[in-house]
Amino acid sequence: MSTTFYPYVGAFIWISILLVSGAFLRNNIAFFQKRLIPSSLIGGVLGFILLNAGLIGMPTAEGWMPIPSKVFGAMVFHLFAFGFVGIGLLQQDKKQTAKKSKLMQNGALWMAFMYCLIYSVQGVTGKSIFEFVKMITGGEFFTGFGYLVGSGFSQSPGAAQAFGSIWESTYGVQGASSVGLAFGAMGFLCAICLGIPLANRGIKNGWVADQSSKTLPTSLLKGMMGKGEAIECTRTTTHPANMDNLAFHLAIMAALYGLGYVFALTWSVYMPKGINGLGFGLLYTWGMIAGLVTRKVLDKIDCLHVIDNATTRGVTSSTIDYMICAVFMGISISDIQAILIPFLATVVVAAIITYILILWFARRMPEYGFERGLAILGCYTGTVASGILLLRIIDPDFKSPAAVELAVMNVFILPLIQIVYLNLPFIPTEGSLMLPVFIAYIILMPLALFFFKFIGKRSW
Repeated sequence: MSTTFYPYVGAFIWISILLVSGAFLRNNIAFFQKRLIPSSLIGGVLGFILLNAGLIGMPTAEGWMPIPSKVFGAMVFHLFAFGFVGIGLLQQDKKQTAKKSKLMQNGALWMAFMYCLIYSVQGVTGKSIFEFVKMITGGEFFTGFGYLVGSGFSQSPGAAQAFGSIWESTYGVQGASSVGLAFGAMGFLCAICLGIPLANRGIKNGWVADQSSKTLPTSLLKGMMGKGEAIECTRTTTHPANMDNLAFHLAIMAALYGLGYVFALTWSVYMPKGINGLGFGLLYTWGMIAGLVTRKVLDKIDCLHVIDNATTRGVTSSTIDYMICAVFMGISISDIQAILIPFLATVVVAAIITYILILWFARRMPEYGFERGLAILGCYTGTVASGILLLRIIDPDFKSPAAVELAVMNVFILPLIQIVYLNLPFIPTEGSLMLPVFIAYIILMPLALFFFKFIGKRSW
């Protein structure tokens, strides 16, 4: 029986231990509280140090066995894809939808245009730096790695790892999934290192629309609710005498993930070589579609009430916490050692350019420019969770529309960015169209921002 624990159950236990350790450190160390560093990030960095020191492993009948970084990388892939099932199942709040105004729609559209622009700039920056370093040093590495900074920053580590996995399995680009994970991990650090000082600067200089609240609650700073502060967070849709509510939702999501797997397997077997790698590479997409179709069907037959949004969101958020922690443990220094110089240069330059561009356009957004700019800075270097975290510093009660817009923006992003997503898996092929596609977005997105009157006189 002990053999069934190694390596994946052991890896899951390690991530859990590090998440709890991160929560403990956040709750007790002022440095982490002041910078609002998430427990998953603290635990992930700690895990990265332990893994590369050779201390991540588990006792077995054969003695102490180290757990390879690739095991954690595989877990990132599945956590990321599984979470997208929940995203597909999530229902829009009808009351919130009814309250949507032109202001919110404009803000969401602005965020979508900025996403396309930032993603493209990050990709071109990464590709250019890798090409430059290769030309100067004569190194033997794949310069297309630079494109993964856009996926790692603006999408998520899971997305960057998924595209990297396609490159590895279909085109033999070794180490691509690890490079994608590394870019994603560095993106979270950039979100914190750039976002927290900007938020404090905005409060100090009066750039925030709502000046009524400038202090954060102790529970947010420490990351743990105080005694007597616990709140109900889910609604039970199953009778407890029959089936637990959480078990019911997990069962639905796992079954839909299984459907996504069957579709991915069918694709990989029957599609022509060259695109068959998209089957499992885009597993997160198939899972999201399965969730979306299920939600639509349940709504059609008037049974949507069996799915609780809060429970679904809780499961999805849990996968994100586990994924962020696992991301850092999925990185082995040896995997990126050969490209360390262009990798670090890309992270630094892409982060600075992202910061400057967002700040420039946000300052010229007619309303709530600072709130929206700070939110997308966190989102386009980390994830939506990073964006919400930064936004809460300056808008703790979410009085601005930015929090809602972070959700609504995906309605505009998905059709706008599809050309990029369709081309990313084919970057290693001869004559890839990725660079001209990115350049086209870099030209067209500012024009769109001007056309929709999202660029006006500097307001802060």
